[in-house]
Amino acid sequence: MNLKKGIFVVSFGTLLEWAEFTFFAYMADYLSRIFFPADDPDFARLKIYGVFAASYLMRPAGAIFFGHIGDRYGRKPPMIASLLLMAAATFAIGVLPTYEAIGATSSVLLVLFRMIQGFAVGGEFNGATVLLTEYDKRRPFLAGSWTSFASSTGMAFGALMATIVSTLNYANLWRVPFLLSSVLAIVAIYLRKDMEETEDFRIAKESKSLFKVPLIAAWKHNRPGLLCAAALSMFVSVYVYTGNIYYRTVTVNVGGIAPEQAALAITIGVGLNTLLIPILATIADRTNGHKLCFLGLFAALTLSPLIMHLATTGDFRFVLIGQLVYGSIDAIVSATAFTILTSYFKTGTKYSGTSFAWSITTAIFGGSALIVNEFLTGHMKLLFGPGMYMSLSALICLIVVVRVYRKRKRIETSEFSTVIG
Repeated sequence: MNLKKGIFVVSFGTLLEWAEFTFFAYMADYLSRIFFPADDPDFARLKIYGVFAASYLMRPAGAIFFGHIGDRYGRKPPMIASLLLMAAATFAIGVLPTYEAIGATSSVLLVLFRMIQGFAVGGEFNGATVLLTEYDKRRPFLAGSWTSFASSTGMAFGALMATIVSTLNYANLWRVPFLLSSVLAIVAIYLRKDMEETEDFRIAKESKSLFKVPLIAAWKHNRPGLLCAAALSMFVSVYVYTGNIYYRTVTVNVGGIAPEQAALAITIGVGLNTLLIPILATIADRTNGHKLCFLGLFAALTLSPLIMHLATTGDFRFVLIGQLVYGSIDAIVSATAFTILTSYFKTGTKYSGTSFAWSITTAIFGGSALIVNEFLTGHMKLLFGPGMYMSLSALICLIVVVRVYRKRKRIETSEFSTVIG
């Protein structure tokens, strides 16, 4: 399989997963009414956000399971199995009867299917990054950015589908994106069957440098990588789910603009983000990708409160500006982060280490982001809370990745001096 085809078949599956995940989040208000009916709409929305969080709690389990397979037996098997599981769960949600039809059983099944999806994504997202960076060594940042590009494109599709469903407002139209995504996932699985194993893994296997328990090996040999992956995952989780998904809730419920306008602004912001990622990754390959990532984190630290303030203005122009700023900052970090974190791992620990560290932190911060923000704005009435939450996550991440980077540079300099000496 040539490089371009490999990039396409790996990225296509990631795109579908993020389109479905994002669509579910954007449709939280509507889904809360048909699966968790309640007199208090805020309480119903908290329930559907809880379902969203439950799916994240399964990600670490998926990361351990699929990561172990990926580091022991090859990158290809878990990439096919995780997508197959995702397709089955997505289809099940698409045909799931609502609360009106079968009562509380629908709520329980929705939680179950979302948890299965979370388990599947735990083995897919970082696995795609590992596979792509091992495919293309000449342009590491561009290779690593295709996962971000695919997930951002998926979010754009998710936002677009939510806009269409909200605008047409047909009773069962919400089912179509789930069903379509599951069908396309089967197509992606068919394309992935011809994927070739990466050269890095083949060499590691032939030289018998793999590990019996890759995750334990990652803890022994690649702790800086685990720390870096956890920090970047925390930032991305808080920044994306606050600055993009929760942004829509603020613009509608606080700013008072129409849901269709909010969805349009978010779609445009995600579209800009998607276009910028490969461009900035190319720049990173020609300059210093680490420093470019630091710049993006610093921008998030300083500008996040402004982004979330613009969401409250009730003016579509300012709401759009907020999303354009958000999309640009996210593109800087997304174009560089995944290549940076994979660079800290050995071949035999890369799948397990990146997947587990990313998933466990995402389970904590991504799964809770919507609930935390709803608590800050809806119950504590702190409209500045979400913006400060984003800034805090950026500050912590910036401190961690800069310290890990400087430590590695000192080690490399010391080793070089020893060789010269």
